[in-house]
Amino acid sequence: MSPASAATAGSTQLVTGSTPAGILSVTAPGTLALPSSVPGSSSAATNLGSLTWTDTLNNVTASSVTLSATDLYFAAGVGSYIPFTLFTFTVDQAPVAGPLNSGTVTAGAATQNLAGADTTPGTTLSSPITLANGNTLADGTWTQAANKITVGVPANTILSTPFSSTIPSGRLGPLLASTRQPINSSSRPRSRIRETW
Repeated sequence: MSPASAATAGSTQLVTGSTPAGILSVTAPGTLALPSSVPGSSSAATNLGSLTWTDTLNNVTASSVTLSATDLYFAAGVGSYIPFTLFTFTVDQAPVAGPLNSGTVTAGAATQNLAGADTTPGTTLSSPITLANGNTLADGTWTQAANKITVGVPANTILSTPFSSTIPSGRLGPLLASTRQPINSSSRPRSRIRETW
């Protein structure tokens, strides 16, 4: 006798899906507190928090993440603002790629100082520095979690002054700092930092 044949059956299922339109975005923490700084010295290097950017445009165009800032500003007088040219950024050299990313992202120079013509102190943005560059095949999400800022505080800076910074597009939250040596002061210098693709 021959063995019994097993009965089999099959079915086909059609699976469909779609992808949304691509995006280009940068996100960062809402606030950052700098340590108090003594005039005539530099602040301690302070982590800017985790910066994440996404490029899913899939348009074979190389893109980059840049950062620019205004002065820490209160007024146009001597000691009333800290020029953006005294801001030094240490750039995270190991951007972390999402697991399904394509292409390559390379970090910008390890140490960068802001520069540019400060035509209207407190309003003019510095020339941008580059935090990362993507090649033409770069698509996905990347993170830099070790970018740091150091601020040189001129010796004639007004003491006991709270500084604050905001980002024009809201992509990075307020940057807070103060100078030591209590005296009465209600001045509030401000700066803006912008990170863009």
